[in-house]
Amino acid sequence: MPETDSHSKTFLGVRFVLFGFDPLRETEVKSKLVSGGGVDAVQYSGNCTHVIVDKIVHDDAVCVGARNDGKTVVRGLWVDHSFDIGMPVDATSIMYRPLRDLNGIPRASNLIMCLTGYQRQDRDDIMTMVGLMGAHFSKPLVANRVTHLICYKFEGEKYELANKMKKIKLVNHRWLEDCLKNWELLPEDNYSKR
Repeated sequence: MPETDSHSKTFLGVRFVLFGFDPLRETEVKSKLVSGGGVDAVQYSGNCTHVIVDKIVHDDAVCVGARNDGKTVVRGLWVDHSFDIGMPVDATSIMYRPLRDLNGIPRASNLIMCLTGYQRQDRDDIMTMVGLMGAHFSKPLVANRVTHLICYKFEGEKYELANKMKKIKLVNHRWLEDCLKNWELLPEDNYSKR
């Protein structure tokens, strides 16, 4: 039981209610929360601290009401990441906010992104943000398909190749974050430096 012990305090002080989950995913999320010390408030009330949603958008009445009541409103991914590392991750991160549209940012589905220089969790976070935007991810830099190269540093083999291909936009991860915050595809020009 060492795994349970390491997660037993992750969600202490969290009184949660879940909205929008399918039954299987709801059971999974609830299990992580409770095993981490969270308390199921069962229904929305004044003593609830966290509203955790799935397949519900930012402007849904549930999210708006909860934010107006001062509740923390996050997606199930917040629970997964917090549980995985054994402590609550930053609930204000753009990755954990409910999406403005479940289909992604308008026109983002036309984008194919590749990355270079990111490792481990940072790499996973970039790939998550690409998915949240509604864009596509390509591990190899396929010159005639990739539209954006997300660079940790503006150097290296992939960068040099993409830089020669004038069609590929070179950006850092802040471009992804700002696109998600503004819920629109922003001009890339201001994001070509680390």
